[in-house]
Amino acid sequence: MFKLAPLSAAIVLALAGQVMADDSTSTQSQTGNDNIAEVKQVLSPYASATQTQAGHDHNHMAEQNDSSSVIQQSATGSYNAGYAGQWSETGSIITQQAGGEFNDAFTSQSYGVENQATQTQQGSGNHSTIWQDGEMGSQGTTAQYGDRNEAFVEQQFGGTNNQSSITQGGADNYAAAEHLAYTDGNVQIYQEGKENWAYGDQRDGTGGTIGIDQYGSGNSAEVWQDNQIGSTVSVDQNVNNNEGYIDQSFGQSNVASLYQHGNANASWSDQYETGNATVTISQGGSNNLSFTYQEGDNHSLTVTSQGNGNQVMASNWKGDKPGGQFGDSQTAVINQTGTGNKANLTQDGALQTAQLKQKGTNNSTQTNQVDSNNELYFEQNGSDNTLIAAQRGTDQYAYGTTQGTGNVVNVDQSGYANQSYTYQLYGGGNEAHITQTDGVNLATVTQGGHYNTATVDQSGYNQNATITQQGTGNMATVTQQ
Repeated sequence: MFKLAPLSAAIVLALAGQVMADDSTSTQSQTGNDNIAEVKQVLSPYASATQTQAGHDHNHMAEQNDSSSVIQQSATGSYNAGYAGQWSETGSIITQQAGGEFNDAFTSQSYGVENQATQTQQGSGNHSTIWQDGEMGSQGTTAQYGDRNEAFVEQQFGGTNNQSSITQGGADNYAAAEHLAYTDGNVQIYQEGKENWAYGDQRDGTGGTIGIDQYGSGNSAEVWQDNQIGSTVSVDQNVNNNEGYIDQSFGQSNVASLYQHGNANASWSDQYETGNATVTISQGGSNNLSFTYQEGDNHSLTVTSQGNGNQVMASNWKGDKPGGQFGDSQTAVINQTGTGNKANLTQDGALQTAQLKQKGTNNSTQTNQVDSNNELYFEQNGSDNTLIAAQRGTDQYAYGTTQGTGNVVNVDQSGYANQSYTYQLYGGGNEAHITQTDGVNLATVTQGGHYNTATVDQSGYNQNATITQQGTGNMATVTQQ
């Protein structure tokens, strides 16, 4: 069987094909096996090419240059290959349809304006590719229905306002879309089934958008937006065992959103050497896990988890504990509702703010802030909650509230003008440990319940400690030097 390789076959067939001009119309229809259909239309104000093949092991090719044209290709059977190419076209249309198994479709549009390419494949094991380079206002659309199909849309090399759309229904599908050195590109991928994988890549451009929606089991999405300015990515995964990975590095003013609904979901979000970047992660279900890493200035992180056994881990490339936000003027908000949730956040820089809120059972929070002007607010409602917060630098401030049973709060502050308020009202076995070193520190601990323990250690000057405990068996220790 002879099959078209997308680029080499286009060149070979073009050399041997029919050449037409003016207002050209070509119609080719073939049945049987191992047939080849080809046409080339050049310098016609309007050109139309229609190719239809039924059987297996067919090849069909159509090429049009410098006009407003239409190419329609249809193949029914197995192991058929089609190529459609348009060069320097305006408002042209390419439509490729295939029904059967193991069919290939390749579309190429270069240096045109407002062109459209549409591919539709039904069956199993099909492969489709749309290539658009140097295009303005063009659109590539691929729809596949069946099992184990693959779809690719490439829009590259200085395009403007191009759109990519891929729709797959079935199982074991794979979809990828790429933009390179473009402006205001849009990528949309929709997958329905199970064990699908989607890949989106936008690099060296401005104002790009990537949207990936997956419905099924075992879905995985990977998005790269490197060296981008003002770009947006949104990943929405539903049902079970989803994984999402988003990387926005070396850019400016980018926004990343990841939504996972189901069980055993995991997400990774990285923004490295970027400025004014925003990450929003929302997970609903059980056994969810999220990793985030931001380095630069003016970053914002929001993580919301609902369900059981959720974890929020800020890490350097999937590390266990370290990572988080590095730079100046960072903001983090973490909100978890459920059972067995854990949160970890590391902030290193100036003017950082962290807000943590957990409701449920067996929640644990660990935070770390370094350098100056950091602020931390935390609230844990439930039982068996644990908070460990460390602040180093200048003008740091920690606030807290814990309600429930068996809660532990440990705050360590070192630097200048630190303040800490910890309230644990009513429960059993609560503990509060606050350590402050150097300048103008203030600590206030209020615990209501029984078996509570409060310890405040202050070293420096102008420190003030207030401990109020109500209940039975409480112990209070204050050391000032």
